[in-house]
Amino acid sequence: MSPTSDSVGPSRPVLSWFVLALVVILAVGGFFWMERKIEALQATTAPHPDIGSQEVKQALIPLQQAVQDVRANQQKISAQVDDLRRKTAAEGGERKLLSDQLGALSSRVDALSSANGDSNITAPPQSQKKGNRKR
Repeated sequence: MSPTSDSVGPSRPVLSWFVLALVVILAVGGFFWMERKIEALQATTAPHPDIGSQEVKQALIPLQQAVQDVRANQQKISAQVDDLRRKTAAEGGERKLLSDQLGALSSRVDALSSANGDSNITAPPQSQKKGNRKR
């Protein structure tokens, strides 16, 4: 029995060392393979952020131009509004002046009509005589 146990015994440690060596070799090979894969993925993905940032920069150019156009239009509109305010204020002053002048004329017309009314009290007989002569 001992010859069978001796023949099986020494091959078992060799086989276990062989399996262990094979596992270590496969682990190291897997580690290097994964590292190469990771480096390859990083190499392929590294240019994309630069391209993406370039695309973003190119997309921002029209947006920046649009913002500048909006600001320029806003300034134009602001200048137009200020001009309209000045014109409105000037017209308001002119209206006030015209209103004051109209009030003065109205008071003169009232004074003349009241003076004419006073003279008409004494004048109706004369106007009737003039009216009779024309007939």
